[in-house]
Amino acid sequence: MKDLDYYKRRFYLIYNYVKKNQGVTFLMDQTKELVDFAFEKENMKKLVKIDKELDVWLREMFMPEEKKELLQILKSELDEDADSNFLNQINEIVTKGKINSKSEYEVILQRVESIYDKKGNEVEVSKLNKLLTDFHK
Repeated sequence: MKDLDYYKRRFYLIYNYVKKNQGVTFLMDQTKELVDFAFEKENMKKLVKIDKELDVWLREMFMPEEKKELLQILKSELDEDADSNFLNQINEIVTKGKINSKSEYEVILQRVESIYDKKGNEVEVSKLNKLLTDFHK
């Protein structure tokens, strides 16, 4: 099971990568403060939520080569397969049959955006679009 140290370490791997390659951004500095505070208060729920948002950010904000490099760092340092984790998140949401939060919505939306124009994904796209639509009802 992932613990407080894991989430803090994972954040700092991403933070240090961004700092080295892009310079520190306001968003990352603000997130750093939140992570440090949540870690200090042992607020696992907050750390998990921040981690999910980082995953969304990772998929949307990085150039493909940066994303690949960062995913390799996470795999090397944490023995983590982020792409597999992303697919597991999707499967959990689909199994529930319902999107329960904005971050889950973003995960499903990212998946749709990444596969909608590839042949053979029509059934999956349709199922995921239904979940997205139902979330707004």
